[in-house]
Amino acid sequence: MRRLGVGLAGAAMVLVLVGKGGLSPATGQQPTDAAAIPAALTLAPTADPLALHVVVLAPRSIGSAFPLDRNLLVTAGHLVRGLPLGAPVTLRRGGGMATIEARLIAVSRDLDLAVLRVPSGFAPVEPAAESAALPSDLPLTAAGSVPVADPRVLAAPRRAFGAATGASLAIAGIGPGLVVRLAGVAPGFSGGPVMDARGRLVGMIVAIRRVAETRLSAFAPRAVAAEGGMGEALVLPVAAIRAEVQSLLAAAH
Repeated sequence: MRRLGVGLAGAAMVLVLVGKGGLSPATGQQPTDAAAIPAALTLAPTADPLALHVVVLAPRSIGSAFPLDRNLLVTAGHLVRGLPLGAPVTLRRGGGMATIEARLIAVSRDLDLAVLRVPSGFAPVEPAAESAALPSDLPLTAAGSVPVADPRVLAAPRRAFGAATGASLAIAGIGPGLVVRLAGVAPGFSGGPVMDARGRLVGMIVAIRRVAETRLSAFAPRAVAAEGGMGEALVLPVAAIRAEVQSLLAAAH
């Protein structure tokens, strides 16, 4: 699987393999293959991950984040790697031009996870409910950031549709995650939220791998899935994210 960040220089994508292949930072576009979208998926407003999604404009990459609490956002740790605690991280909501500056307050050593504190006036939407289980073929929707042609905008939020596979996988330095199949997932979806059709938060994308016919490449921190094609993402479960955030905040105090 590949981690899912998108480089800012020419919106280039950085490839970092884990083992024989990898998860990658992800951007995403809406799927062009209707057959790839589960027929059972009806996206109610409360089930839209774009309501939670925040664009992350890191110094060297574009990715995603979403809130766990009113003033705390989580994102993929590889997006802010190398930044000191307290460093500013630029965020943007929706497709507008307005940006806001968050602060990096914690980075996990065990999971591909970082915590950002945002000003009280930012007030992103918090997840209404969380999923404790992810059975095979459960319809899912993810949100991520995609570079666009207009350099003044830099990135726009997109959805990727798919379903759970019922599989799980643990990768050192990234964490134990759930494997989900998504059409259109690609670099820029790193740190993006994944929700089920009932609007429950499932977790956060940290890596992807391309699905080519019946053969799979390996998961990697920063690799590329074909735009509009099918990929598999490694998703940190929301329960693991919450537990790690609580541990990191307790250690910081």
